[in-house]
Amino acid sequence: MSQTHPQTVITSAPGKIILHGEHAVVHGTTALAASLNLRSFMQLTSTPGIVSLSFPDLDLVGEWENEDIEREFSEVVQLSEDSSGYLDAEGMTKLTTFAGLTDDVSTRNLAVIAFLYLYICIAKSKSSSSGFVGLTALATSNLPTGAGLGSSAAFSASLAAGLLLFCGAIRLPTEENPWTKGDRELINRWAYEGERVIHGNPSGIDNAVSVFGGALSYKGKVFNALENMPSLKILLVNTKVPRSTKVLVAGVKAKLEKYPRVIRPVFESIEEISKKFQSVLKALLGMGQVKPVGDSPEGGQSSEELYETLEDLIDMNQSFLKIIGVSHPAIEHVCSVTSEFDVHSKLTGAGGGGCVFAIIRPGYLKERLDIVMKGLEEHGYDSWITFIGGPGVAHHANLGDIERRGFILPKHFIPEISEKVI
Repeated sequence: MSQTHPQTVITSAPGKIILHGEHAVVHGTTALAASLNLRSFMQLTSTPGIVSLSFPDLDLVGEWENEDIEREFSEVVQLSEDSSGYLDAEGMTKLTTFAGLTDDVSTRNLAVIAFLYLYICIAKSKSSSSGFVGLTALATSNLPTGAGLGSSAAFSASLAAGLLLFCGAIRLPTEENPWTKGDRELINRWAYEGERVIHGNPSGIDNAVSVFGGALSYKGKVFNALENMPSLKILLVNTKVPRSTKVLVAGVKAKLEKYPRVIRPVFESIEEISKKFQSVLKALLGMGQVKPVGDSPEGGQSSEELYETLEDLIDMNQSFLKIIGVSHPAIEHVCSVTSEFDVHSKLTGAGGGGCVFAIIRPGYLKERLDIVMKGLEEHGYDSWITFIGGPGVAHHANLGDIERRGFILPKHFIPEISEKVI
């Protein structure tokens, strides 16, 4: 990381939701994931002599001396065949001790370890400088943690992009000359490393959506981007009910083994829902208000009819998810509250709590939506109106650029912009 000029780098990256195919994808079907217009933000600023992290959302502050990092890790970082740095098991143990943390896998501890890991390994493998240089990281997010919305991947992607920019491993993007596919692949490779530190053995789905944006389908560990994903307005609801993905996945597996001739057809139906959903998205491309689509793959349906199809698919998939045992009374309650106002909802992700989403059709009255959200709030749920299918990881020249792109700055993000912002 060059110390030639003081500099500040601001980046952001989106969270994600699973649209269709959760759980069934574990057993060989297709799942669809899309980026959220709720994002994590990262500011990195040169600060000679120290490395520090401030994450107000988690009430987290950490600070380390550059000399100490140099002394402890300059010879510990291993280099892979592509010259990317990494820490082996012994190195990870040393990192945990150095950070003054226990083996407690709390969100706060994992954020610290992921931050230091990416900083140390990127600095060692990508920097033109021989040593570690000081920086201050300010991180914050619109995304709730532990809700299945890819908050850790958004953190990792925004951090990886910032560090790679900071050390000159990728160039500064512009509207005329945006990041190349290779640039994003490099960011994604390091974002995955951050996810690996946090989750152990991640699928790579969350970081891929966060880096590339839009939407993707995945089946059998193969990801495919959905070209020209339309931006869709959604209602997102957090039940705030904690759940264990591992327990829920095991429960579905047990049910499949007990009732294979019942559950396997459910998975096949969810597969067809994912395929149908993709074909409807293609038909919606380029459509604004309700109008016919003469050459759409859905037989020339109007956008109103296409949105009705999306709602039908959401209702059917939620029923199937309940059958395989991953719904929850809070999820069913949210679906019931929204259905009273003709808003069709389903769980997203692991289920058993977590989040629920609904696609909001064009023309749905804001006043009516406000009533829905007020009712959800009265029952103790958090809700947002946001969009899916937006851009992936991004660089921001200033705060005005963030607002110009339609991203919402969290209240904690009040960066101290240095004289030179890149």
